[in-house]
Amino acid sequence: MDKDEIKNETVTEETPTEQGKRPSEEQGSTEADSPNVAEEYLNNWKKERADFINYKKGEAKRIEEFVKFANEDLILEIVEVLDDLELAVKELKNMGLEQIVKKFNDLFKKYGVERIDTGNKFDPNLHEAIEIEQGGGKMAEVRAGYTMHGKVVRPARVRLTK
Repeated sequence: MDKDEIKNETVTEETPTEQGKRPSEEQGSTEADSPNVAEEYLNNWKKERADFINYKKGEAKRIEEFVKFANEDLILEIVEVLDDLELAVKELKNMGLEQIVKKFNDLFKKYGVERIDTGNKFDPNLHEAIEIEQGGGKMAEVRAGYTMHGKVVRPARVRLTK
């Protein structure tokens, strides 16, 4: 900007009384209403305090959910290893491997991971059908599924047979 533009520019400044007006003063109240002004400020403060407390509670819940499922990817990778161990136990009938599988299952229980039951009726929320025979009602587990704190992290793959 050059000097001429600066001279022609109008500057508006708020006076100190305009800047610091209270909400009730904007409506034209007088000094006689000062207890109402204090009460109004107190009520606004209480409302803001309640909003802040509710915000803190909401954040605490979000953080809790985040922490609860933070290990989900790690659990899924361990589940893959457990699947291989279970196949080895079926083939080799080794007590040492069975103990390792039991330790993995105990570890999963500690962190809220549970195996999905495939003995019940087919549930598309829990099971993934990979093969369906005509009139098939029984489920044969192909790959184990798991839930973590009630959330399905890996659906059970099943074959529906007669």
